[in-house]
Amino acid sequence: MYDAAIIGAGPAGLNAALTLGRARRTAIVCDSGSPRNATVEHAHGFLSRDGVPPSELRAIGREEVSRYGVEFRDLGVTAAERTDEGFTLTLTDGSTVTSRRVVLATGLVDELPEVDGLAAMWGRSAFNCPYCNGWELSDRPIAVLGGDAEAVVLALHMRRWSQDLVVCTDGPAKFDDTQRGQLAAAGVTIREDAIRRFDGVDGSLRAVEFSTGEELEREAVFLRTRTSQRSDIGKQLGCNHFDDGAVEVNDFQQTTVPGVFAVGDTARRASLPFAAAQLVIAAASGALAAVVIDLELLGAEVSSLTPPA
Repeated sequence: MYDAAIIGAGPAGLNAALTLGRARRTAIVCDSGSPRNATVEHAHGFLSRDGVPPSELRAIGREEVSRYGVEFRDLGVTAAERTDEGFTLTLTDGSTVTSRRVVLATGLVDELPEVDGLAAMWGRSAFNCPYCNGWELSDRPIAVLGGDAEAVVLALHMRRWSQDLVVCTDGPAKFDDTQRGQLAAAGVTIREDAIRRFDGVDGSLRAVEFSTGEELEREAVFLRTRTSQRSDIGKQLGCNHFDDGAVEVNDFQQTTVPGVFAVGDTARRASLPFAAAQLVIAAASGALAAVVIDLELLGAEVSSLTPPA
């Protein structure tokens, strides 16, 4: 039985594994190989690794973690149950793993609007995080996709990176007079025509093509995506989820189920309006969970010690 089983090998899961390995805890990482940022060419905001391809970051992390005896299984987890001793996980090949603690680090799936061409540009010229990709598009022509309050906030936020902004609502917007006034005062144009497609080559946006036949030349589009959990293991174990699907955790990354932790963008605290998507924040949450796991196990081990006769 392992001290901890970590489901997911992104920055959050790998940093949890690194910390546990260095604490000389037995740990195993199970990963299906489907990261949220698979289409992203360069990751940003991670000190000493700014601009690194995400696949390279994961490879470096995996190599570092392996030095400390942590095991890896390149398989997803299909089922999980609590036992008297801890937890049993069933992997995609039918094998099982038992552990005293479980760390959910499976992440989210972005659900894109069904607009022709958008999926091909996702992670290359279509983004959802200004902190991650805004700098590289400074002062460039940018579209903001959406017709609700979130699109207004995103457009006003994006003004720090570019003044050349157009909100494309793909049909009548749901903006009230105040929101329209805010956009106008900020110099942001609104286009409410239906969008036919996002046109470009090899993932690079060239123009937004409207149903009228008109084109709006843009180099990138930002939008707020809806998300869903990549795995239902949290629900199988009985963890509480917020209405947005995020696994509920406390300040120590503990879920509502004792022994189960959730890290990265899989989870959020009640005090946060959304799960943080930045890699460095995800990695930090993994390290925190690992420290708490080690201390929990230490407490159990100490309490079981029997003084010598």
